[in-house]
Amino acid sequence: MPLTPLAWLAALAPALPAQETAPAAEARPNVVLLLADDLGRGDLSCYGGWIPTPHIDALAAGGARFSQAYAPAPVCTPSRAGLMTGLYPARLGVQCNTGANAVARKKGTGMPGEVLTLPERLHGLGVHSGLIGKWHLGMKPELRPTAQGFDEFFGFLGPHHAYLPSTSDARMLRGDESEAAPESEYLTDALAREAAAFLGENRARPFFLCVAFNAPHIPYEARPDALERFPDLKGQRRTYAAIVSALDDAVGRIAARLDELGLSERTLLVFASDNGAAMDAADPSGKAPGSNGEFAQGKGTLFEGGVRVPLLARWPGRIEPGRVVDAPVSLLDVDATAYELAGATGEACAELDGRSLLGTLAASAPPERTFLWKLGPGAAIRKGSWKLVQSKDSRWLFDLASDPREEHDLAAAEPERVQALAGELDAWVATLPPPAWANDALPEPLPVLGKPYWIEY
Repeated sequence: MPLTPLAWLAALAPALPAQETAPAAEARPNVVLLLADDLGRGDLSCYGGWIPTPHIDALAAGGARFSQAYAPAPVCTPSRAGLMTGLYPARLGVQCNTGANAVARKKGTGMPGEVLTLPERLHGLGVHSGLIGKWHLGMKPELRPTAQGFDEFFGFLGPHHAYLPSTSDARMLRGDESEAAPESEYLTDALAREAAAFLGENRARPFFLCVAFNAPHIPYEARPDALERFPDLKGQRRTYAAIVSALDDAVGRIAARLDELGLSERTLLVFASDNGAAMDAADPSGKAPGSNGEFAQGKGTLFEGGVRVPLLARWPGRIEPGRVVDAPVSLLDVDATAYELAGATGEACAELDGRSLLGTLAASAPPERTFLWKLGPGAAIRKGSWKLVQSKDSRWLFDLASDPREEHDLAAAEPERVQALAGELDAWVATLPPPAWANDALPEPLPVLGKPYWIEY
């Protein structure tokens, strides 16, 4: 059983003075989630990637870097639905993106309004919440962030947004406003600005802040000074590197603001990506520059490149600096962690599909876990080191302990293991509601180790 927050703190840090073991409500820990969009592990230097990211690297050096962190889904909307609820998105009927803005408005696609969200759960425990940046979970008023539990919102509702203020659609919403206002700063900088303001305004009370950057999602638009950092790169690759570099600046600005306000020692700061970097098939330009490092495939697929994502956690005095956590975890665990830190009971936390990261950080060998995914025609299960991926009639089996790159399909060699994992996966899929909507599949399947994998966004 995971340790309680106070037991976890005692395990990771020197004992607190007796008068501090039961902090007042206003001294309860805060949680800040910095979420990148379509950022691959291979894009970050702290994961051995190709773009220098010193501020993000500093989070890893000052806290924990997770080597086996999984997104709830390999595309934006279902992944964010999972992050906003702590539940597998397929359990909500959310299995693909909402579609273009006009489609989402007309069809009313988005996270169901009746679902209890993390900010709604936290609000009941006296935690103030804010969302800054991308939503992508519904365009209609009843589906927007402030209708789904967030006390504050600054951002945009659709799948992507212009970065440059000179662009005609560089407009942002605040709160429950119906009309967006022009934005004068490069979007990544504007989101960091709003995050810094939120921290200052709410420093005297417990809060949960999600900063959902659109970087490095399309359209690829860079800040001129960030482009100058990469004189040896050309074209879209240079622009992409500059976008990630500007994201790194913003992360550094928010971390520094926590330090300036004296909030760092009572704030769990988490950095992650919603899914893996886009492959060429997922990028309208036809030439995706992002990298998933050593892992196969990318955004839109249930192979490791689509769902294994960067995850870092910093909490000075509470998380040992430079720690590497090799245990498999889910981004759904961020919800369970925030909920536990806010004072939720074990029974309430058990309603979520994630597990608190506090227990994982405190345990030298966390218990074996099972992870599940369902996205349109695809489904997958990881149990221990074994992972089964399905797409219509195709099946792949991998032993991630010896083959993390998923280069060797063992389905033909291990029929009994395939049958057992498929049985468990199919039993879970049978409990799911039908998808609330569906999008078109890509016209041709992706060939993976000689078998077709169908992608639906």
